[in-house]
Amino acid sequence: MKVALVHYHLEPGGVTRVLENTVQSWKDSGKGPDQWVILSGRPYTGKILDEVRVVEGLDYAALADSIDPKTLLLRMEDAARDALGQLPDLWHVHNHSLGKNPALTQAVAQLAKHGAPLLLQPHDFAEDGRPENFHNLGKSHEKAYPTGERIHYAALNSRDCSFLQSMLQDHPSPVHLLANAVPSVTPIERNKTEPTNSKIPDNLYLYPVRAVRRKNLGELALLAASHPEIHFANSLGPTNQSFQATYENWKEFGKSLGLSLTYGLGEQIKESFPELVQRVSSIINVSVAEGFGLGFLEPWSFGKSLCGRNIPDITSDFARKGVSLENLYANLWVEQSLLNKDLLRNKIKKSLDYVYKQYQVPLPVNSLNRAHAAMCMNDHIDFGRLDEDMQKEVIQKIKSSQEHCNSLREQAGLDILTNEKIQCNQNSVSEHFSTLAYGMRVHQLYRRIMEETHSTVEFANGRKMLEQFLSPERLNLLRT
Repeated sequence: MKVALVHYHLEPGGVTRVLENTVQSWKDSGKGPDQWVILSGRPYTGKILDEVRVVEGLDYAALADSIDPKTLLLRMEDAARDALGQLPDLWHVHNHSLGKNPALTQAVAQLAKHGAPLLLQPHDFAEDGRPENFHNLGKSHEKAYPTGERIHYAALNSRDCSFLQSMLQDHPSPVHLLANAVPSVTPIERNKTEPTNSKIPDNLYLYPVRAVRRKNLGELALLAASHPEIHFANSLGPTNQSFQATYENWKEFGKSLGLSLTYGLGEQIKESFPELVQRVSSIINVSVAEGFGLGFLEPWSFGKSLCGRNIPDITSDFARKGVSLENLYANLWVEQSLLNKDLLRNKIKKSLDYVYKQYQVPLPVNSLNRAHAAMCMNDHIDFGRLDEDMQKEVIQKIKSSQEHCNSLREQAGLDILTNEKIQCNQNSVSEHFSTLAYGMRVHQLYRRIMEETHSTVEFANGRKMLEQFLSPERLNLLRT
């Protein structure tokens, strides 16, 4: 079996890491396709993927700038032939429907029409709080979800799996749950004497993420205001220039209040990431949206405790595999009296208007009240649903209030778990999310697709996917 794996780029993190884990498991086990190639719109700078072809026109592109889909497909086929000596027996395409390049969406539709066996693996969705991506698809969205007996889908979590199955219920394409792998971690021996010039703060709770808006950086500042004995930090600054100004504002805000808080700590120290993790007291998460949720599994592999915000939609799969996240909070409630309630409702209305207009969908009946009610409980609102300006207003007011700080401390529950609980979660992660098991699972899916001999190609109605993601109750001001 010869396989072509396709993604827009091979920059560090995200899908690239998934590809690296897959290929490494095939190399380690010897149980993978006979031959494979990775097609990318950008060069690869890592060391694991040794069979890569750069395809011009496959990289991110706006609707107006994307190349002709037929040209892109011809280039993909030529690159695959160059590496494999023939066209692939199967194409494994990541995030083809995300709206990062409509030419790829259309090229995949053409592959489907030609009867090519396909494994389509969406990690994220243009329909999920990404109206700009959706708009960038244009008419390509009509062909974003090809179906047929030889066209299978792989979803990262049960929520996405159920959404895809609902959209495809009248079509022959199966949907498989394919959780990402979590590589094992080799413990690093720490020197008995800590370096005197280290800039790593004491009692550090590390949020190991690059700064993007959905990572909810303001919640780190809120926790720092209510937990002065802990130093909070995220690891890296943004690469998206549109978020740079907001990121710098958070840095200045934290300094102005004298918070025990550092943004971009990993860029200010000489230690490697594994060395940094070994030095922290705990890992913390405050993200409000994830595709897979590696951050809920990886800390245990490092032998570290995890605390902070949960995302039950994503983590319910982990709980079923024995990973206990009961110490995490699903909401962090603050009193609505700390905010201008009229301003809050105006912001919710403006966000709803914007999102539904971008998706070209009429606002549902009573949408403002539905969205507001989903954010609130009694006279409180979830801090993680507020935008940056309102988050700053809340932080400034609670910092000098022992009563508010005590409430947040009780809700957050940032205590470090026992070694026994950490070990138990580490064992569950190792058993159910190993790299080896993942690679073998992918190969099994390939074989199943290849066993199909008949395929009647149709296209599912992608608006059904949009209807499932788009609801007033899911609105978050940090994602609009």
